Amino acid sequence: MSPYGVESKTSPIEGLGLFATTPFSIGQKIAPYLGSTTTRIDSPAKAKSPTYWLEIQPGLWLDGSSAENPARHANHSCAPNAELIYNVTAGVAWLIATQPIAISDEITFDYGFSIADSIFQPCHCKHPSCPGHIVATPLRPALRRHLRFSRSRD
Repeated sequence: MSPYGVESKTSPIEGLGLFATTPFSIGQKIAPYLGSTTTRIDSPAKAKSPTYWLEIQPGLWLDGSSAENPARHANHSCAPNAELIYNVTAGVAWLIATQPIAISDEITFDYGFSIADSIFQPCHCKHPSCPGHIVATPLRPALRRHLRFSRSRD
């Protein structure tokens, strides 16, 4: 059992997910996103297995793939209940609840992918407003326009 009140288990969204074993209120820290930092990574679009990279500032990435990272299985959702916030001063990223989270709820956040990276990353969250690809919330209208105009015409 995690000391953070979360556990990883099979997710209806994709693979493993992060689930609450204790309730969380808005603004409450859920779990840290831990890992080593680097200035070079492969693009998420090129990844052949799950990626746990987090861009913490331009050109600086955190590799969250370690089993020591309690938040690594948090899935993307187009209707997330948490956000990932990096504290530059402390050098730590935390999942923070953006709405009340009950015991056994899956904890999700917006991965914030660019349009270019989103094309290769299907989204499985099943939310009615989901554009079908993992893309940052502000970019969803642009992605929808791109997909609409890039479809073959009969």
